[in-house]
Amino acid sequence: MLETLIIIAILGIFCAIASPSWLMFINNHRLKVSVDRASWAMELAQSNAKRDKTSWQASFKQVGENVEVAIHKSEIFPAKVPASQWKSLEYQIRINENDTTLRKVNENTNKVTQDGTVWRAMFNYQGCPVYNKTDECGLTSLQAKGNLTLSHPNLPKGDRCVIISTLIGHTRTSERQSKPNPDNNKNRFCY
Repeated sequence: MLETLIIIAILGIFCAIASPSWLMFINNHRLKVSVDRASWAMELAQSNAKRDKTSWQASFKQVGENVEVAIHKSEIFPAKVPASQWKSLEYQIRINENDTTLRKVNENTNKVTQDGTVWRAMFNYQGCPVYNKTDECGLTSLQAKGNLTLSHPNLPKGDRCVIISTLIGHTRTSERQSKPNPDNNKNRFCY
């Protein structure tokens, strides 16, 4: 009986030590999967824009504990996208509004606004990121480039982001850096 109690105590100590690491591993995995899905959504919108020769966008919105993404033509407002096309990223993933530089739009008009509820990455008929759906490559605002930063509440300073880094629409992923971006004065850490 004493040996069994010792074994149970040892297993309890092992579980108490291992469970925080396991939870961190699971949360890191959720964040990585979500960033990969967000990157895929942007690349698919860009590919569809080139294929159809019309502008497409990837739209992202925070709905409770989840971030949802939809890929649709730019002439369809995010509010008009059927609910079945909005796909959830992993549970408890959030959009970090302080580090995200994608354009916020009103979901009923798709117009850029400060109090918008949807973030978008829009690509024109040539696959270039654009501010307005009729903009040409190279003639658009630099604001068309941007990043979507995702975080998990149990991973402090564990942000990850998808970045549209060039005017021809190249996307890449990155992690939170230890120092803010020296190229801007907004103290953004994901670059």
